[in-house]
Amino acid sequence: MNQLVPLPSQMTYSFRLRFTFFFTTEKKDKKKKSRRERETNSDEERAPLPVNRGEAEFYNEASANVAPVAVQASEYDPTNEIIPSSIPEDTEAPREEGGLFSEEGLAVALAVDNAAEDEFIYAAIEYDPDSKPPLHKNRRFRLYTCIALVIVVSVVVVVVVYITKSAKGDEIVNLSVDYTPPPTAAPTLAPTTDREASGIKEQIEMGVLQRGVTFQDLDKNDPRWLALDWILFKDQMQLQSNDKNLYQRYVMALLAYSFDSLAWHYCGEHREFDPKFGNVTEEYVVENCTVLDMTGDEEEHSVWLSSTPECGWYGAVCSSDDVLRGLQLIGNSLIGEIPPEISQLRFLQYLAFNGNCLYGTIPPEMSTMPNLLSLELQGNGLSGYMPVEMYDATKLQLLNVAMQYDYDDTCQRSNGTLVYTMYARGNLANGLNWGLTGNVLGNQTSRWESMKGLHIFDNSFTGEISDQIGELKYLVFLRAQNNQFSGLLPNGMTQLKKLRELYLYQNGLWSDIPPDIGLMEDLEDIRLGENMMYNPIPESFYNLRKMKNVWLQDTYECSNVTNDCEASPDVGFEGTIQTEIGNLKELSQLVINNNPFNGTLPSELGNCEKLSILHIHQTNIEGTIPKSVCLLRDKMLNTETGTGIFYADCRPNNKTGDPWISCSCCTDCCDHTTRVCIADD
Repeated sequence: MNQLVPLPSQMTYSFRLRFTFFFTTEKKDKKKKSRRERETNSDEERAPLPVNRGEAEFYNEASANVAPVAVQASEYDPTNEIIPSSIPEDTEAPREEGGLFSEEGLAVALAVDNAAEDEFIYAAIEYDPDSKPPLHKNRRFRLYTCIALVIVVSVVVVVVVYITKSAKGDEIVNLSVDYTPPPTAAPTLAPTTDREASGIKEQIEMGVLQRGVTFQDLDKNDPRWLALDWILFKDQMQLQSNDKNLYQRYVMALLAYSFDSLAWHYCGEHREFDPKFGNVTEEYVVENCTVLDMTGDEEEHSVWLSSTPECGWYGAVCSSDDVLRGLQLIGNSLIGEIPPEISQLRFLQYLAFNGNCLYGTIPPEMSTMPNLLSLELQGNGLSGYMPVEMYDATKLQLLNVAMQYDYDDTCQRSNGTLVYTMYARGNLANGLNWGLTGNVLGNQTSRWESMKGLHIFDNSFTGEISDQIGELKYLVFLRAQNNQFSGLLPNGMTQLKKLRELYLYQNGLWSDIPPDIGLMEDLEDIRLGENMMYNPIPESFYNLRKMKNVWLQDTYECSNVTNDCEASPDVGFEGTIQTEIGNLKELSQLVINNNPFNGTLPSELGNCEKLSILHIHQTNIEGTIPKSVCLLRDKMLNTETGTGIFYADCRPNNKTGDPWISCSCCTDCCDHTTRVCIADD
């Protein structure tokens, strides 16, 4: 290893030193050349002498006679350490000016010959004091980069958490509820429990309550509030806000409180002990009840508001995924109004509350139940206008709201007060209950495109029957008797090819029978009595081979002065009973009394061997009852008592005159003039 030679004292050296690092010349060639060009241009005036690679010469400023010292860099050897070589003294005479020295006498480091550079792999990188460090080594750049990364990571975390919570909330109603406590005028809020702060209240308020109501608006005795209180604190199942059956269970609890379940005949008593029902249980925990089915067999169910799955409560019918599909509480002493929140049983297909003491109106929200196929509310004390929104329930196949007017039943509340279905809202002080009103068979009827059974009798429906009713191509049963319908029977009704029962008696219809009625080939039962109808029976009527029951009795005659109406044999259906009646082999009941039919009774009627009721009194039919008809007495035209089966005007007319008709086989004979009928069998 070479040794360093100390330089003479009192010598001042000024020099440019080239630091040599070894890199490939190709990468830094452009930068190196530009640097060298600047050095070359600055040294051209000095006319340097060529030197060997790595040499640097120094000039003694103190004495020009001192021999210059040349510093020779040893050749690079990668196996040895890099140590400066010794600096030998140069005994040669000083060089002339313009050679290796500057005007100030300083040694000058000359550029390496380019030709020599090309022969080596290594090159020197010059140090530039004005150059800036690479971007990735810049402290400010690294600081900003770290801050940006932190912000990006935070945003990603927030998005992931939000999506996770939203997906969890969608298991109930595809609704994410951001809860903001309602403002209050009180200076401080009452302490809340974990259950109250769990989001259940807000979830139910947003997803179940109707008509803009909030729990803050409700009295603490309101059934909606009581149901919430039960869900939060009394129900030991302790549902959470994201449980899929939260809405379903809440609505069923609401029905129990709305209909006073403590007064129910079956499975409504949930108190610790009640001698009436024999329940022995802890409050709201696990309770069972036994009910007899239609065949008299015992069935086990759970009591309503017990801490058991609601699908096991009496009357509930659920699918395999525990979703409520049917609810049947028939004749169970339900008392109260139907809450609009029942509409949130979104998957309910069958609802039967018939034979109870419900009052008030039908909530229009029920029309929004997307899967409801059957609605049975008959035999209650409902009143008010039939919501026009019910036409939106286009999937309905059975609508039964019959028997609201003149339906007599009495129920007792759990507090001992009585409810009467004969009176409005169950209260004697409100006067008679007239049932449901509105023009339910108007132009919008055709929207019930899936309807099969329409039972609306015993109400106060008004208006004319629209010709659009003929578009109900699946309609099988139309029972609209005992209402206030008026006008004509539309000919469009004859398009009801599947109709079997047509009940329109006890209305205000003034019409004849449509002449194309024979097109209704499935018609089995037609009842048009107690109207103001007229004209003969159309010929096509006798083509209805499936016909079983024909009720055309008691046509009304009304006074233009008093508007009072009464049955009269002088107005109504007229003409003769044609011989083609013998084609109606399935005929069981022929009731045509109190009409001005004339002529004689055709013997072909004897072909109707299933005939069990024949009422032809208070008509103008004369002559003698054919023997073929009397022979039917030995078949179906008979009863154990032998009375009330075969009526005719076979008593002396006006007590003393000849009978209007001669009959040896009638069960009851009537006086045509006095209208008195006496059993004669």
